Amino acid sequence: EVQLWLKYVISTRFAIAGALGVGSACSPAMGQTCANPCTATSLKAKFVCHVGERRTLNDSDNFDHVPKYLLKCDQGHTMEGHVVREMFAVCSAATECWECETDCGCEVSCYRCKPCGAVYCNNCSRTKLGLPRQTDGGGVHLEVMPGDIFMAGPDKFGIHHVILCRSEWQEVDPEVYACLTDLEPGTHLLACETIESTQGSVGDDTWWYPATTYFCRNPRDGSAMLLADLKNESREISQAMEPVPTKVLLHPLRGHDDEDTFNDEAFEEIIGESAQSSKKYGKFTAVRSVISGLLKDEVIHASKYQTEQEKVDLMTKIRKTWQEKPICASVAVQCWQRYLERISDSDVEAADEILKYMPHWCHKSTPSSLVKELTQHGWVMSDSFDA
Repeated sequence: EVQLWLKYVISTRFAIAGALGVGSACSPAMGQTCANPCTATSLKAKFVCHVGERRTLNDSDNFDHVPKYLLKCDQGHTMEGHVVREMFAVCSAATECWECETDCGCEVSCYRCKPCGAVYCNNCSRTKLGLPRQTDGGGVHLEVMPGDIFMAGPDKFGIHHVILCRSEWQEVDPEVYACLTDLEPGTHLLACETIESTQGSVGDDTWWYPATTYFCRNPRDGSAMLLADLKNESREISQAMEPVPTKVLLHPLRGHDDEDTFNDEAFEEIIGESAQSSKKYGKFTAVRSVISGLLKDEVIHASKYQTEQEKVDLMTKIRKTWQEKPICASVAVQCWQRYLERISDSDVEAADEILKYMPHWCHKSTPSSLVKELTQHGWVMSDSFDA
């Protein structure tokens, strides 16, 4: 009865959200097309660092002492990333950072410790992870790479839109600058190739939407906004009605550990294959995901899969979820699980890798639950594009 009631309530709210075009930061329902379409033919050039020194996440001064990027509270507990929960912004934990007393209310991204209630704002979290604080304004931008996950939002319903990164930063064509309106002088414009599942936009021959996505970075505090996207093979910029605040989840396989390396080519192959077999955005999947989040049923718990046979059975279940209609979070989960399967020698090894890095059910993952779980598995959340 409780599940039926929750399904009714959430279905009603999602129906309203769907009518308003929620789900894509730059979809036609929420954005606008540039009146003067760009004539740029390619945005795939190697990034030219015009916004300052380039610094990567695998610098020895940043991460050697945090090999797995797990943020710990003073009691030694692993902390979890927090963003506002979809539809139901309920929060009973502390609302101020324990270090600097910055507001960390329900709608503010931060790190929280469930056992002891500790809360750290993103700035203090960066310090504890060995990253520079977001206050120097030095013009050094964060480095992204294929597999990172952008979180655009939240909107009025508390929903973040998940976008999977598939390249490093790229050169921004001058004609794109001319197309984008209301850019403040000195704004740092960044671009990378992305792919997503959205109600409002699809690819030419896939349900998933591949594009080049444009972000602006505030040089004073590093805060980032999603501005627009350019569909693959298109010359028309789709610009968001209002810039959308953006966070990023940085994956743990960044090449700073001899044991953990990332194969860009294999990941891109997985994206291409997954996109070709992709399905239309699933509204029922969205409802099921929110219910699963409330019932805490969205995570794949390693304790349930201990034996080799249990892990083989798990892979069968996981592959089946890839056939479900997706929501935005499904794209990142599916591509990562397919990639980890591809680089593994057996189903048992693939299950171990998925439990280690992407232990989420593809067909019932909300953005907020994805952040909460992945930050306990080596992923780093940042609401700043400062390095």
